Amino acid sequence: MSMKIVYTCLVVLFLINASVFAQDQSVSAGDIVSRIQSKLNLTQDQVAAVSPIIEKYSSKRRELWQSVKDKTADKESIHSQMKQLKEDEKQELSQVLSDDQLNQWEQMQGQGRHKHNGTGNGSGDNAPEQ
Repeated sequence: MSMKIVYTCLVVLFLINASVFAQDQSVSAGDIVSRIQSKLNLTQDQVAAVSPIIEKYSSKRRELWQSVKDKTADKESIHSQMKQLKEDEKQELSQVLSDDQLNQWEQMQGQGRHKHNGTGNGSGDNAPEQ
């Protein structure tokens, strides 16, 4: 009888974790662009320039997360690659966004990290990441 309870608890925990992971991965690049368009008050020219950048890095983060899921990459490698992606993305965005907008973008990224780590209640993305 107690093994049945343990098994049931494990199944429930697995399902909860799987659904949380799936929700985190379901944020599309379009959703991110829409969110930053309003929060950063982007012009239409900025939206047009930012959209392919966000799509590119969202796609790269999805690929990395897939390698984690497939267990084809170790955590240290993924962490290093994610950090590099974030730096590269910031560099590209700095060519389009004002300094104030870039600072707001970084704050949104920090809020997303806290949200996913359970250390805050931010509403930013991080995928991805991202």
